[in-house]
Amino acid sequence: DSVFFFFFFFGGGGAKDGLVIKKPPIMHSRARVLARNEAKSKGRHTGVGKRKGTANARLPFKVIWMRRTRVLRRMLVKYRETKKIDKHSYHELYLQAKGNSFKTKRHLMENIHRLKAEKNKEQQLKELAASRKARAQALRTKKAEKAAAKLAGGK
Repeated sequence: DSVFFFFFFFGGGGAKDGLVIKKPPIMHSRARVLARNEAKSKGRHTGVGKRKGTANARLPFKVIWMRRTRVLRRMLVKYRETKKIDKHSYHELYLQAKGNSFKTKRHLMENIHRLKAEKNKEQQLKELAASRKARAQALRTKKAEKAAAKLAGGK
């Protein structure tokens, strides 16, 4: 056998007595790597001194923007489907979200609640004005009838 010949004549390390010794497979353990990665997932070893790239290289602004925009748009669609906002409000809020008006879902939600409150108040004021107008009209007609009756009764 050529392997035996090589080891026997050229000294393959442990082949002193003319035997071929099978060495155990060399293992490259990943245990330490896995342990370190687990620690990193908990936030260890990621301080300022361990960072090489810029903040934008580590987590691009564009990715943050895309995530936030998708979250806000999903929320708007959900609100429109559940009839919490009408299509006109949806469109306005959609454009505002695109224009970077809202930082978070909570910010958007608070804005929606504020808009709805304003709309309700406006509606109540309209109803109040309409009732006052109707009352004033009724008083005016009553007064006119009274004046006509007085005029007719005087003759």
